[in-house]
Amino acid sequence: MLHLVHPALPRVAALNPYRLRQTALVAAAALVAMSALLVNTVPAAIAVASEPSGEPAPRTQLMSVATIEAAPLEALEYTVDVRPALQYPVGIGAPVGSGFGPRDAACGACSTMHQGIDWNPGRGYPIVAIADGVVSKVVTSGSSLGVYVVIDHVINGQAISSVYGHMENGSLTLSVGQEVRGGDQVGSVGSTGVTTAPHLHFELRIGGRAINPASWLAANGAQ
Repeated sequence: MLHLVHPALPRVAALNPYRLRQTALVAAAALVAMSALLVNTVPAAIAVASEPSGEPAPRTQLMSVATIEAAPLEALEYTVDVRPALQYPVGIGAPVGSGFGPRDAACGACSTMHQGIDWNPGRGYPIVAIADGVVSKVVTSGSSLGVYVVIDHVINGQAISSVYGHMENGSLTLSVGQEVRGGDQVGSVGSTGVTTAPHLHFELRIGGRAINPASWLAANGAQ
């Protein structure tokens, strides 16, 4: 039968049957693609076998082409969670109660060398992690910092730890070893430990040494 399609096909089939199958598959795929572009019905004149003289002229038949319908695509709902790589723990414009460095002691047990910065956004204000990191310390009582947490980060290739102190009792739900993302809530502003009013005491430490958080955050593009 192959010689009826093309005289060379029997030889191709004998020498290389795989090539023949591949050629047939390609031809079939091309025919399907062409059929999909056609309208629902394609008139095709098919001559009927010769009839005796004096009979009606050859008839024309219509050959239907099956309509190819694509299955409807389902709508996919998703949320893109885009966060800054570095951000302020209580927002960029929170009021500052006390800056980094030497200061007059605000109370008998307060320090005169402030190791961090105090932000006063109001009691209960949410406190977020400044960047992705891993919780390395959680304290809920017995400290002058009251309820506080330490998170270790690698930011712009630099290992650094952030400290969040004086948080409200019950607002800290993190545990040591837990991974957090920048922007995840770590607690709420409170007045636990040695304080005179609700605020967030925030520190940044590199190699265990406290640095000025405001300067470092600004220099590294915190949002």
